[in-house]
Formats: sequence, C-alpha cells, structure tokens
Amino acid sequence: MNFQLHVVGPVVILACSVILACSVAGAAEPPMAENRFHVDLPEHRFAGDLLPDSPFGINMALRPDAPDLERRLEAMQQAGIKWGRQDFTWRRIERQPGVYDWAPYDGLVDAARRHGILLFGDLAYAPEFHDPRTPQGVEAYATFAREAAKRYRGRIDHWQIWNEPNGGFWQGTPEQYARLLTAAGKAIHESSPEAKVLGLNMAFCDLLWAEEVLGAVPPDCFDVVCFHPYRPPSAPEERFDWWELDQYVKSWHRHDLKPDYPMVRKSFLEQTEELVKTMERFGPPKPIWITEICWNSHIHPYGTSELRQADLAVRFYLLAIASGRIEKVFWWTLKDTGSRQFDQADMVGLMRDDLSPKYGYYAFAWMTRMLEEKQWLRNDAFGPEVYAVVFTDRQSRQDLIVAWANKPYAYVRVNNEKEMTFYDVFGTRRRVPTDPVRTRSLPVPLGESPIYIVGPVGLKATVRPDPGW
Repeated sequence: MNFQLHVVGPVVILACSVILACSVAGAAEPPMAENRFHVDLPEHRFAGDLLPDSPFGINMALRPDAPDLERRLEAMQQAGIKWGRQDFTWRRIERQPGVYDWAPYDGLVDAARRHGILLFGDLAYAPEFHDPRTPQGVEAYATFAREAAKRYRGRIDHWQIWNEPNGGFWQGTPEQYARLLTAAGKAIHESSPEAKVLGLNMAFCDLLWAEEVLGAVPPDCFDVVCFHPYRPPSAPEERFDWWELDQYVKSWHRHDLKPDYPMVRKSFLEQTEELVKTMERFGPPKPIWITEICWNSHIHPYGTSELRQADLAVRFYLLAIASGRIEKVFWWTLKDTGSRQFDQADMVGLMRDDLSPKYGYYAFAWMTRMLEEKQWLRNDAFGPEVYAVVFTDRQSRQDLIVAWANKPYAYVRVNNEKEMTFYDVFGTRRRVPTDPVRTRSLPVPLGESPIYIVGPVGLKATVRPDPGW
C-alpha cells in the first residue's frame, strides 16, 4: 500500500493506492529516495522583501555559476529564507596576484536580492600563492577583504573572516588567526564603516580556542561572534552532546581532555552561555550568530530521521530566538550534496539533491510564515522538559504560542477566551471554540513536534502535571 499525504491549506487528505511491484527489463534504476507527500504552502507575506532583522538564514553552498541557481533561489524564497551565507572563495576571485574577478559574484548578489535574500560573505580558502598564516599572506588577505567590502558596500555589509579556523580549514595557530582577524577587520571597517565583521566562526562551541583568540585581538576588530554547534544525534535541549564527546573530546582533544569535560553535558543554550561568560572576560559580549547547524538525515551513526530533522530544525530556531542571545541561524544547507543515504556529508539539506522537499523544508517554510515579523514577548515555559515561547502580531492583534516538549508527552493549560487555532509543523489547522466548561482553560497535549497556538492578545500557557488535569 502506498500512502500519499497531501496538506492542502487547512485540510489533510490521505490518498491510498495499491502499487504492484513488477520487473521491467531495461527499466531505469529507481531513485535513492523519493517522497509520497506534498504540502501546499500559502503565499508568504514577505516573499520578495529584504528583511535585515530576520533570523531565518541558510548556507547557500553554491558556486555563482551553479546550473540550478535560479531553482535554488526560488526554493529559498518560497521557504521564507531571508539571509544567505555565501562563500566568496579567495582562490576563485584572485587567480593571479593582485588581480580580482568579481563578476560571477556580482550576478549572484543581485539574483539573491531579487529573491528577497540578503547575503553575508565568508572570505576564505587561499590561492596557492598566498599563505594567510604568514605576514605577507595576512596583508594579501586584508587587501582582498578591503576590496570586497568596498565593492559591495550597501549590498553586503557583513563579512566573515574564514570558516572554522579552529579545524581543518585553517591548519594554523590561534595566534595566526588572531593576526588575520585583526588585519582584515580593520581593513573592512576602514573601507566600509557601516560593515560588520564576523569573527571566530568556529566548529563547536570551542571555548579553549576562543579564549586564545579573544586574548590576542583588539575588541573592536570584529562585531559578531559565530560558531557551529553541531550535536547529532542529540536534541538541542538535551544535556548531553554525543558529537562534542566523540568528535571534540575523543578526537580533536584526545591528548588533553577527558570524557567528563563539562561542555559534553550541556544543552545547546547552556554551551552558548559558557561562550558568553568567556567573552565577558575580555569586554562586553558581542552578538552571536549560528552560521552552521544541521541534523544530517543519513541512515548511519549520528543520523536523524527525516521527520525528526524537521522537528529539531524548528526547535533549534525557536530556542535561538527565545534565548535573547542569538540573532540569526543559518541551516546547512538547502539541498543534499549527494544521494547516498548512508553518507553524513550527503544528507545535509532541507531538500534532496534533486530539489524535492523533505519534511524539513516544509516545516521550515511553515515556521517562517508563522513567525516572520512577529515580536517575541516572553517564554511561559523554557525547559528543562516543556517549552512555550510567546510571540505577538501587533497588526492582527493576535498572540502566538509555540510549544513542545523534550519528551513524548506533556501538557500546558492555555486560556481560551474566544477561540484558538492550532497548527502542526506542516500547517495542518484545527480550531477549538470556547466552551465555558470544557475549553475555557484548555489542557493542550504536547510532544516532541512543536505546535503553533494562535488566539487573541493575552494568550498564556501554564505547565500542568501529566496528563494535564
């Protein structure tokens, strides 16, 4: 039996058909993955608008000459993505010493803006004739950064200084990166005074490395701290991080850290608070952006099911927004980089490599429709097991609660003065009218998949004992 799930506006239709398996000589190899569902998304109110304050970003992960560039940009626009992290690859732009070819990137910047997407530039990956760990290489990189900021002033005003320099993309010391950040930050600020410089940009919440860099740079050389808190398969709220233990402690620091390293037993936001404390030792904390995050949907260790990936993506963005610590989040990435279902590096997208949507794409798109341009008010519950994050829409005079649990079931009680509308992560709609006895103070069942509760101004959620009475 083949079940096809179609979400059409507020209506869910379950269509059932029988498929007979047959073998046809010469038939094409079946795809490695295919969908049996489709969600009809309503129009996004801000589809073509540039919204600098939006938290919803993605890693573009494409070359300017990508043959499917327009299809990808259309898919991003439909998803409500408002920011893109784009590599401005040094070795592709400076092919000869001192000679820059910006033309392909000019077209990409303009195309993204036409689709309502602002870019920030990641300046990384040296040509073979420059070594950015040397004084001469630092000078060449600073010149490259200065020229980028000058050329795109007013169109790109955020520049990231290298990618994961605490890992394999740098292969230098913290002191060498500190010299690069200091010189490039100064060059960008001088050529484009309104521009913001994004520093650290580290894999993991790497406090050991961050402390060394922060102690070696002037505080004004950069403006935003970035890090990549991958933690598969652990949930963002979970106080245990398998990825931190297995990759950071047992691999990167196998000679100097032990499995009881405290950061292993912290949630994503607890790790973020430790980073804030580290920053405070060197001055006022800077804003934080998460410039890579993903739960890879591969069928292998550290993999996450596609349904769970959708839930965790929404939960991560909500935690970041509601924390008051994090301004923007950039998922890695729009589409899978290959089709091998067992490969962690292939299974990274909200869409498959043929641009067919996964559950995660639709959950992301519905999240942006529900939350874009709404104002965060407060958290009625914020863990350790139940979460209820409250937003308001001043234009419609409605409040919105997004609620979930870090366990299979839990309850909140919500006041129901007039009527409430409930949506799941894919937009399925259910209405609950006011009944003076049954629904005036309504016990709402929660699970690990977030729900959106919309009602008049004044909505409030209160955590109730299981099962809610």
